Amino acid sequence: MTLPGFRPTWCELDLSAVSHNLALLRDLVGLGVQIFVCLKGDANGCGDIAVGRHLQKDGVAGVAFGNIDRAIAARQAGIDLPILLYPNCLPEHAEVLQRFRLMPTISTLEDVALWSAHAGAVGLLVFLKLDGGGFRAGALPKDAVHVARAITESGNLTLAGVYGHPMTSYGAVNTAYTDGQIAACRAAIAAIQQAGIDVPVRMISSSAIILSNPEADENAIDPGRLVLGVDFPAAPGRLRAWKPVLTSLRSRLVMVKSLAEPGDVPHAPFLPLRSGMRIGLIPYGWSDGYPRQMPPTATALLRGRKVRLLGPTHSELMRVDLTDAPDAKVGDEVVLLGRSGDAELTLYDVARQWGVSVAQLYPAICRQIHRIHLP
Repeated sequence: MTLPGFRPTWCELDLSAVSHNLALLRDLVGLGVQIFVCLKGDANGCGDIAVGRHLQKDGVAGVAFGNIDRAIAARQAGIDLPILLYPNCLPEHAEVLQRFRLMPTISTLEDVALWSAHAGAVGLLVFLKLDGGGFRAGALPKDAVHVARAITESGNLTLAGVYGHPMTSYGAVNTAYTDGQIAACRAAIAAIQQAGIDVPVRMISSSAIILSNPEADENAIDPGRLVLGVDFPAAPGRLRAWKPVLTSLRSRLVMVKSLAEPGDVPHAPFLPLRSGMRIGLIPYGWSDGYPRQMPPTATALLRGRKVRLLGPTHSELMRVDLTDAPDAKVGDEVVLLGRSGDAELTLYDVARQWGVSVAQLYPAICRQIHRIHLP
């Protein structure tokens, strides 16, 4: 194994899981429903370029970015898929979007006027977003036909599609609220079509809605975390075995020492000493995504055995209790997620230790350390 640097801490991401999860999605929604994969947040920490290249080989309909800079980087890396931009850039950069073939999001009549004024004769493909009650970007359903018609009559903007992002994961689960947003978005799309306006791509379902609301499939979906193997509550008939892309988090001991006879130093109140105690250090800490407060049940694996992690968590270092691993030495691998011999710490084990959801683990683990993408 070769790390892209000298710090011996890394996570592993199995891109074959992306193909597995896409196959499950195609089985769920049918081949007539296009898949635009959301790559927001550097593909939730998994690496938008690496994941995007894999998606291109898998033949998805397109991808979506929440950051124009990352979308441009994807183009420069050879990703040729259609790219939808969520609201994140200004109309004054229309020429940049034209050059890199990016499709911006439009929500209001003012948006139409501004983007049209900057698009010039070359023109732009654009998406209209709907606001079904989340009160972020998007045209309210009562205005959707007017905005869609303004796009088609602008002379230099072309309506590539209409999408909505009903909110599902903020605060307590509220099924009636989510269902109401979906209904509002679907009614707005129907009204646009009834007005004689062609809508090539009609998209409401993100990851959670794909599993909970099959009626919202329309002719396209834009899952993100589901493609990466993060599961969500599912309606009957939509339960599947999603495969996590994130498979392991590993480091190596950079120091081992005995505390059996600490000598004339003050006792550390945060570290109860054990008889014959040995500790090790790994280069991983809270600045890399680990919880600032060491979980009381925090463990790792070393040579196929469980070992305790010792608080407090430091910025880029962490103590490992090696008292029960007398053969441990500098360079030994410490597994915080994944397999070591016959022992394993799963994503769900680690999520319970850290006190977070599996979805929160992905960006926490993947964004700050070396990523190794397995084909």
